[in-house]
Amino acid sequence: MEMVIEDRIAQLDKVLEEVNSKRNYYGTVWPVIVRKSFRYEKNDEYIYPIAFFKSLLRDYSLGFDREKKSDRLFLLKYIIDQHMSGKINIFSYHLCMFLLYRDYRHEDRMEEDLTEGAVGKKRAQFAKSLPVVNYMSVDDFITAVWAYQIERWHTANNEYERAPYMDNVRILFSKEQLSNWVGRDYYAADWVEPIPGDMNLKCRTWTKEKDPMVQETSLPEGWVEGNIILGHEGPGNYRHYVQGVPVHAGSAIQVKFGDGWINGRYEWSFDPKSKVSIHSGDEAIYIGEGHLVRVRK
Repeated sequence: MEMVIEDRIAQLDKVLEEVNSKRNYYGTVWPVIVRKSFRYEKNDEYIYPIAFFKSLLRDYSLGFDREKKSDRLFLLKYIIDQHMSGKINIFSYHLCMFLLYRDYRHEDRMEEDLTEGAVGKKRAQFAKSLPVVNYMSVDDFITAVWAYQIERWHTANNEYERAPYMDNVRILFSKEQLSNWVGRDYYAADWVEPIPGDMNLKCRTWTKEKDPMVQETSLPEGWVEGNIILGHEGPGNYRHYVQGVPVHAGSAIQVKFGDGWINGRYEWSFDPKSKVSIHSGDEAIYIGEGHLVRVRK
């Protein structure tokens, strides 16, 4: 039976209360980069790893029919009122907006809904005064956090950029990933490892032939690779995910075995205790949760 809007709001209230009180022993942790604006006409920007919000929605089985405009506006007004009254913080507000609009594909719909004619003048003005929300991939978010730790200063003769000191962690970037964030080119390398504390962002360089971390088989374009994990999709429903991507019956899949990958078709009984069957030709193999696989995005 479909939940009515009042039931959705009751579910949302319960989830927000739990997220803000029990998610972490030391308090609620929201991974976010805050870019402060010092221009009068520009709002601050809050940037989250998009996988974090997707994980929250999946963990708490939060779903909502965003296509029905009347219900969407009803919930939007409720969310804005809750934040205006101080009952939810800016992080919870951003989570709720992600629930309604997800990512950049629905920017136009969000702008249309946040007009005075749709939610009222007071709500529209308040919403437009809030920090804007943006999202990054996990790769970009981690790279950004690392890059923001770079110390920069100049003397009369030189300019210096010192890599962050890290005693117990080593980070390997693709050369393109690091170049995009520090504005330097790293030639004759596939992967680069910044030297902690180096004054000129020097890196150890690695090539595919020497780096054991590089996969022998390249990832097909439009695919994601990761451990297959069982999660929730709506109340009482289960689904497998790979890096946040839902896997559907009959989907193409590649399964890691030994040094290679086996191409096949994903099938599952929807019993959370049963294994996944991978059909390849006339044969079927069975894998459990946590197996390394590849699926299309």
